[in-house]
Amino acid sequence: MQKSKKSASDRIIIELNGTSYTWTGQDWVESKTFIRPPEIIIRELNRELSGTLADTDNNVKDVDEILQRASNARDLNQYDRAEQLARRALHLSPDNPGALAVLCSVLRARGRAREALRETDPYRHLSYPPLLTSRAAALCDIGEWTKAKKMIGQVLAMGGNDEAFSVMRRIKRERPELYD
Repeated sequence: MQKSKKSASDRIIIELNGTSYTWTGQDWVESKTFIRPPEIIIRELNRELSGTLADTDNNVKDVDEILQRASNARDLNQYDRAEQLARRALHLSPDNPGALAVLCSVLRARGRAREALRETDPYRHLSYPPLLTSRAAALCDIGEWTKAKKMIGQVLAMGGNDEAFSVMRRIKRERPELYD
């Protein structure tokens, strides 16, 4: 049986199979021992947390905070919640490159790379590295290696980051002849 509640310190406590777990805002710990639970437990806790946080998400009006919540939800594999938050941010701030990047990455994570590309295509010319990186990864997902290489090259020319280099390595691994 699962039960959610908020503690006085605004940390969320969920009881799962007789054990209490505390959400610290970024990670789960067993409430008594402060030890991180196994991944299988974390996945179940994240599902429960998603519903609990959806209630508070609706009260947030600041686009930057909505985007932060969307990024956090994506990182926790709470893809439904992350997509809803990213779309809400876009509703409040159309053409927001951060919201577009989060939406693209969430759609990719949900196996919807073509949709990610379609929804962000009008913004493909923005010089926003996270969006271009996510679009390049989506191009890889659908086998458009030459286009992906060109797009990630733009990101790397802007300075790149670990994610951009990861996409480049993926392209090199799958299509080494593109780098001859």
